[in-house]
Amino acid sequence: MTEPTTPPRRYLSRDEQTVVVRLIQKMIALGKYASDIKTAIAARYNLSRRSATRYLHRARREMQEFVERKDDEHRTDSFYFYRSIIEDPESSRHERLRACERIDKLLGIELTVKYTQSRNFNKSIEEIENMTDEELNDYYNKLKKKYS
Repeated sequence: MTEPTTPPRRYLSRDEQTVVVRLIQKMIALGKYASDIKTAIAARYNLSRRSATRYLHRARREMQEFVERKDDEHRTDSFYFYRSIIEDPESSRHERLRACERIDKLLGIELTVKYTQSRNFNKSIEEIENMTDEELNDYYNKLKKKYS
């Protein structure tokens, strides 16, 4: 009887390793489970699950290092990211507007919006609750005429 042969070891080049790590980071960002990530990477790149685990740890470590950068570096990266959204011709108006708002907030120049009631109602909530249906309808029509 012959023994089952183990598949030959698979070594990835530096570029392939970088691609695998970036792919794993993307999968983590999408909320995939670690077991699903290991299975997918092992199958796609013909690696053992142990090797996939090592790449998973490396991806997490790089993500953690990225997050632990200084605040100024993070703000700078965010600013240039939002600028790229504004300059991208494929971006929707909503995305561009949102990017502008985020830049304003990053730079501390966001406008504070105050909402004030511009209409002056002369009846309290209690008075309105105690009105009959006819009185309420008359009051509503009066306000509608006044403010339209």
